[in-house]
Amino acid sequence: MKIWSLQALRFWAAFAVVLFHAYTCTIQTVHEFGVLGEGAALFGRVGVDVFFVLSGVIITLTSQGLTAGAFIARRAQRILPLYLPLAIFYLVGHDLMVGSVDWRQTFTSLTLWPALDRMVPPALPVAWTLCFEVLFYTAAALVIWRPKLIWALLALFVTALCLRSSPLLRFIGNPIILEFLMGVGLARLPRWRGAIWLIPVGLAATWLLGPMVYPLGPSIVDFLNGDMAWGRVLGLGLPAALIVWGTLQIEAREGVQTRLGDASYALYLIHLPIVGLISLALCRVRGLPPDIIVLTAAAASVALAWRAHVLFEKPMLAWARRPAFRLKAA
Repeated sequence: MKIWSLQALRFWAAFAVVLFHAYTCTIQTVHEFGVLGEGAALFGRVGVDVFFVLSGVIITLTSQGLTAGAFIARRAQRILPLYLPLAIFYLVGHDLMVGSVDWRQTFTSLTLWPALDRMVPPALPVAWTLCFEVLFYTAAALVIWRPKLIWALLALFVTALCLRSSPLLRFIGNPIILEFLMGVGLARLPRWRGAIWLIPVGLAATWLLGPMVYPLGPSIVDFLNGDMAWGRVLGLGLPAALIVWGTLQIEAREGVQTRLGDASYALYLIHLPIVGLISLALCRVRGLPPDIIVLTAAAASVALAWRAHVLFEKPMLAWARRPAFRLKAA
């Protein structure tokens, strides 16, 4: 089941994250913003929050009729074939640079569980978001298995949100989880054509309020710990929900944007070294505007991600979905 408007939004959410990282790399080198200023440089952060809200919507709509086992199998078949080779590549590279093996980072990178004796980010930097995706999938599988467990899970979340006294409680009680719940709520609302106008409202709120409520600064460990997360939920999460709710009302068809949406996961996972290398190289060209550097790096990331999707991700997904690896709903 694909909702084409949401499929297109997946691409634009991933592209927003690419733009943000391209701006970050460029600004760190040239020490100046582009024509549109700081608002443009920080705007792309909302792509992550759009993904979280989208996950809540899509999982709610597509999990109906599945067993818990079939649900987990589908999620694993979707995210692991491309992620695991990249995670191992980053792990090996990190271990070679530092000259030792970090068991904590290895465990986190392979399981996407960061809450150990301390909060440990995965070796692939952008995979911190997958840690929350896996947490949400686990909760969703438990609810599919035993629907009444939803009340125990909500109680656990609220308790962890209030206590936050250990890495475990800071992770499972992270306010950013509310963005997934926003998506669950949106999936259950009736269609309302007028909600389309919430898209520009959400975009404007992200541009104007995001930098004030959630300024640049937190590290990946801060993201996982939930430091400043309430500012993110208010400044980026709520606008993201408006954008997703408005997009849900659009009756779109399959096309270029939806095909790019198919490659959004590959784009998200592989873009960091691409934008880093291209931005660094173009920053050496004297007089080249920052906006041109950013757009060039972002466009190159999209082109290479599409090739990676066609040449690697699609064959790996097809292999993972073979009958021998498929769990059918009972």
